Amino acid sequence: MEAELLLLAIIQAQDAEYATRALTQAGLRVTRVGSVGGSLRTENATLLVGLKRDEMPRTIQLLTEHCHAQTTFANAITEAASWHSGYIAPIEVTVGGATVFALAVERFARFGSQPERAVSAAQEAGMKLVVAIVSQEYSDFVLDALTGAEYRATRISTTGGFWRKGNATLLIGVEATQVDDVLKLIEDVCASIVSKANLQLSCATVFVLNTERHVRI
Repeated sequence: MEAELLLLAIIQAQDAEYATRALTQAGLRVTRVGSVGGSLRTENATLLVGLKRDEMPRTIQLLTEHCHAQTTFANAITEAASWHSGYIAPIEVTVGGATVFALAVERFARFGSQPERAVSAAQEAGMKLVVAIVSQEYSDFVLDALTGAEYRATRISTTGGFWRKGNATLLIGVEATQVDDVLKLIEDVCASIVSKANLQLSCATVFVLNTERHVRI
């Protein structure tokens, strides 16, 4: 499958299992990230889904069916502040549902027993975010290759695939001129792993996203 979009869906933790199952049963590859957020800073989940544009309506429909909004009560100010100012009546807030971002994939690659690459959009100059979803057991090899070449990579422990096995998602910020080198590094590591482990499934799935702005603070 040549992914044209990378969908990020932020949903409630209690909806994550049902949503993930529905998406995988629909033939979509889903990577799940444990996260925290919202006005109540509660545990939630972020789903990463690579898909074609014509799969978007069905994906949104599945998320709508399995991610439910609900109302709850929360204090309008922090608990610490309420100790000094007395009782503060809680306010009703709506939580849940799904917050969805669809990001255009500039380049897509899958490395494993049957490597495949695609270019889904015109390549633009500037900063890129390379998102590499790698099998957990092989992520150290990929990370070592990247850091050895002096690329900065952030590793997130995630879960995904049809078997929902543990994997790792690497976030690598690079200049456009460095993308080919990063992809080659990942491809070479995966090729070595495939030859040694007789790997039948993908070693790494990679998305290249255009970055409108990059700031290091």
